[in-house]
Amino acid sequence: MSEDKSEQELAIWHKKIEMIGIDIKSLVQETGTGRFKLKTKLMNQHFINELDKLGLQLINIKGGFNGRLVVLLEAKI
Repeated sequence: MSEDKSEQELAIWHKKIEMIGIDIKSLVQETGTGRFKLKTKLMNQHFINELDKLGLQLINIKGGFNGRLVVLLEAKI
């Protein structure tokens, strides 16, 4: 039951993030922390501000070898 709930929550966040214009390559939720790992090509201050308005707090951004960014986000309570 909780697994189904997290899949629904992930789908909702996916849709909200897509709606602000971020090109999502991957979005997964970490099981232990509940944080979200977003893989994308572009992240700037505008997108960070929009994510904040949605209720997602930026934790960390890392760059990969293939030009993708891994953005770690956490839902604000």
